[in-house]
Amino acid sequence: MRLALSLLLVLAACSSAPADPKVLLKQWLDAVRWQKSVRFNVEIKVEGRDPRRRTFAGVQHVNVSGGATEQQDVTAHIENSYRVIDYRALTLGHDTYLQHSDLTLPPGRTFAQMGVGGGVWVGRFGVDLSLDERAYDPGSLFTSIDRDTLRLVEREDNRYVLSAGGVPHSGGYTKGEVRLVVVVDDEDRPLRVEQTAPTNDRQQEIRIAEYSQWGTAPDVLRPAAETVAKPSEVVVEVGP
Repeated sequence: MRLALSLLLVLAACSSAPADPKVLLKQWLDAVRWQKSVRFNVEIKVEGRDPRRRTFAGVQHVNVSGGATEQQDVTAHIENSYRVIDYRALTLGHDTYLQHSDLTLPPGRTFAQMGVGGGVWVGRFGVDLSLDERAYDPGSLFTSIDRDTLRLVEREDNRYVLSAGGVPHSGGYTKGEVRLVVVVDDEDRPLRVEQTAPTNDRQQEIRIAEYSQWGTAPDVLRPAAETVAKPSEVVVEVGP
């Protein structure tokens, strides 16, 4: 009798999770969208004939219900066969302050303010920061998953293994299989997301994203005014 009751409890726990993997993805993203802050640590490696690597770490605050100031502090390292880039970007509302390996600042200044009218470099670097944000923003999770071929392969407690057939790109899908491993907490918030997928240039990408301190990540502090350089004071190294 006791064994039968234990078996029923296990079955009930397993049946509480949606069987449809598309519902699972929506459930996890819905949980993410209601969080006001998070700490992230993301690594993206491409393995093959043209290896490259990107890492992003920091905290993010979003305005969920109005009244809050959006904040972000991200430290990045980017390396490929052409160059290596390191930067740190602080964003508070509409203000962004940047440390970057391609920027030379006046003595005593540690950040450059990316203000309106700051020259061509501000716009170019701003676009790069926005593109990078898609790599670590938890709201961008699962955007490259083909939901039509998505299936749940394995589940153990709060760990899920899923697979799908290819990565969306212009004109179709990259051939190959996507493997997705997701670990969530008891509130369906992702703690670790590991995705292995083919790239458009026929290599293999491994993306590992770790999220913590949901709703409790520390505030981003504005740098002291005397440490901030005006855009016009910045010397920009022309990269390849």
